[in-house]
Amino acid sequence: MNAPRPIGLILAGGAGRRLGRVRKDQLRLGNIALLDRVRAILEPGCAAVIVSTGADALFAADLPNLPDDPAAVQGPAAGLLAGARWCTVQFPGAPMVSVPVDSPFFPADFPIRAAALLADGIGCVTGAYEGRDYPTSALWNPAALRQALEALPHAPRGPRVRDIQQALGVRHLDYANLTPLNPFAGINTLPELLSRARELDRRRN
Repeated sequence: MNAPRPIGLILAGGAGRRLGRVRKDQLRLGNIALLDRVRAILEPGCAAVIVSTGADALFAADLPNLPDDPAAVQGPAAGLLAGARWCTVQFPGAPMVSVPVDSPFFPADFPIRAAALLADGIGCVTGAYEGRDYPTSALWNPAALRQALEALPHAPRGPRVRDIQQALGVRHLDYANLTPLNPFAGINTLPELLSRARELDRRRN
């Protein structure tokens, strides 16, 4: 029996503070919005793609838009909880791959490679490059993730995603030997946006 295809969760609810509070999903790289770039990476290998919006806002009219639960965990974990709840109801048994909207070079083969590392006692496989982990670029067991996050009390901040991963059991999938450029690098500042633009040119050549 074939394993179920993953659900792709685009984490797009960040405030973009270091970029002047812009909506990252609409930042353009090579004249393509970041949301559209990440969506195009995920759709071929996923059974569905959903978007975590943070506040109750519409990001993509033709995709499920999932706001944070204000009574539950906060920060990036809130987006993960929204995605895990949706997945366990709509696609029970399917894994969930989370990708920040500002990761335009996320590797399309990550869900397949990571799925081989999910096992009993391992609820999460996170992307890494040269020993540095990227905790929101990860493949999850959404049922285990939902259970862990719903057991936590509401607090003004947190929890840290790394702490949740440690509680679930985590493995790291390092791409340093698979690609010469970091596929998990994000965009939090203007210099990083310019750096990703130069990287796009290198990837095209």
